[in-house]
Amino acid sequence: MTDHDDGLPFPGMNPYLEARHIWPEVHTKLISEMHYFLCEALPPKYTVTMEERVIVEETIGDTARQRYAIPDINVADGETPAVASVVEPDAAAVTVLLPELRPVRERFIEIRTPGRLPSVTVLEVLSHSNKRAGTGRRDYLDKRQRILESATHLVEIDLLRANNPMPAEGYDGDASYRIMVSRSQKRPQAALYPFGMQSGFPTFPVPLLNQDEEPTVVLGEIFNDIYLRGHYERSVNYNEDPDGPLSHDDRVWLDGRLRGYGLRR
Repeated sequence: MTDHDDGLPFPGMNPYLEARHIWPEVHTKLISEMHYFLCEALPPKYTVTMEERVIVEETIGDTARQRYAIPDINVADGETPAVASVVEPDAAAVTVLLPELRPVRERFIEIRTPGRLPSVTVLEVLSHSNKRAGTGRRDYLDKRQRILESATHLVEIDLLRANNPMPAEGYDGDASYRIMVSRSQKRPQAALYPFGMQSGFPTFPVPLLNQDEEPTVVLGEIFNDIYLRGHYERSVNYNEDPDGPLSHDDRVWLDGRLRGYGLRR
């Protein structure tokens, strides 16, 4: 780096961390850090839990699809496996390609109070599976709709430029990132915080029950801490553009920003 000493190449979201091989880890860390923050910030009557859903991605060649699965437990019977005899392959056998199964675990946060159903608030950080057209997006939208029809507040954080954003009427802008806060008592209205690559993260409140003071999440501090402690500068190639769509203005700004930090030749 040149004259910069904070170690952060971007004022807000780092688009290189949206890459499919990096985002699942960043996603998990964001959920975990927000969980710790909320455990400390909320009144004692609330419990904060990290919930998990599992998506199985099936890939055959260049074709991929997703389906939701329920986590299970594998139980071994303790017996020693038999030793298979070696048999010469049948000359008539044909080599085929079977689906390549990859479980993807997505975590989200639920805020509850004892004896109250449904949950007070659900916090979601969107994944590539949530946004990409197909089963994963349809299933997420189904869950989203069930929440919006309930008495549960919803906080939805979209830090991925790829694929279409979640439906919301009344905003026609093209901001790369969005945070949506939907209070159950104000629906169908919700608060949308759009922002771009060149700006910092907005702060946002976490809705609770009516009489309780709401904590404010300073997402930029959480995200920057994850970037620095995880040394993600070692995981990306700043000499190339990040995955996902870039406007001309963002591409020019990004190039100048990285050159100014000495991260791009």
